[in-house]
Amino acid sequence: MKLAFVYITGRLARLADTEASLSAREFFYGALEIKERGHKVAFYEVNDGINAAPAGWIVETLYRFHLMPSKTNSSLLNQLWKLLPVLNRTDVVVATTSGIAYGLGVLKAIGQLRVPIVAIHCGIVNYKLKRRRQLLNGMLLRRMWTQLYGEGELDLARNMFRVPADRIEVNQFGVDTKFWRPSHNVSGDYILAVGNDAHRDYALLLDVASQTDFRYILVTRHNLNPLPSNVEVLYGDWHAMAISDEKLRGLYQKAKLVVVPLHDTDQPSGQSVCLQAMACGKAVVLTRIRGLWSHAMMSAGENVVMVAPGNEPELHNAIYRLAMDDVERSRIGRNARETVCREADISRFSRRLEKLCERVLATSNA
Repeated sequence: MKLAFVYITGRLARLADTEASLSAREFFYGALEIKERGHKVAFYEVNDGINAAPAGWIVETLYRFHLMPSKTNSSLLNQLWKLLPVLNRTDVVVATTSGIAYGLGVLKAIGQLRVPIVAIHCGIVNYKLKRRRQLLNGMLLRRMWTQLYGEGELDLARNMFRVPADRIEVNQFGVDTKFWRPSHNVSGDYILAVGNDAHRDYALLLDVASQTDFRYILVTRHNLNPLPSNVEVLYGDWHAMAISDEKLRGLYQKAKLVVVPLHDTDQPSGQSVCLQAMACGKAVVLTRIRGLWSHAMMSAGENVVMVAPGNEPELHNAIYRLAMDDVERSRIGRNARETVCREADISRFSRRLEKLCERVLATSNA
């Protein structure tokens, strides 16, 4: 099977280090594991920023009037157009973001892309959509095969976009458990929070932090000033490689515990950070959002500590209890590592994606 994976800019610069196990593998979304199992896999990337492109004003005008799908600007569409000669020589194209998927969907709808699209979508039910764009997104989704990261989005996406059950499914995200691993030779005195998406509730966490003497380290590109004196921010961004995976792993390993504070959302926000920390054997305090990726896997009090969205006393008490109880932190951390290795390793994610690509190819050739 010949597969083309299309990413947003940033993957190819990390490819050599990742293949040498110097970086984690999960943000190649299973491509490396599928390649290692004998399939031919090609890697391509595009920039999703808007810039001037030939005749781009036509697409931009259509986009402003909601006559183009979500996240599909003229620059992105132009870059995907240029990839068509190589993409059309593959069996299946795997789109790793919604923008890429919708852009490829447009090219397929006008007859320029001739191979099936398997798309990895996240957060598509959270877009603020005009009726025309919702209908257009749905038309394209019904012509591709979609995998979502979490259970919370599945029924909403099916109903909102009228996608048949055989065209959309959950493939829970997996992390590189060989890279994200515990270290028993290090210890730290700080509480760690990591993440950049808009659903992080750092305002709540800073309110909690200001009430204790615990040291906090936050890894984010969010502007969080003013900060309590016990909070340090490391301004990090995955795409800019400001914080390497090795440095982030060290921060996880040395942390007393990890907090993932979230606003309530249907999107599986915080999933990768939570699973990375759990794989490092850390007890995690996680907000119980509507978009929790797996109620069966995430067991409150066993492998994670759950708190309600926006509940400051509950978050404060959960952090304080864990920080003060070495035995409980250790128990939850061990269970967390075992859970991720058993249920959320990148190899499991890649096999489910591989099976879908094989099914899609078989259907297309029938």
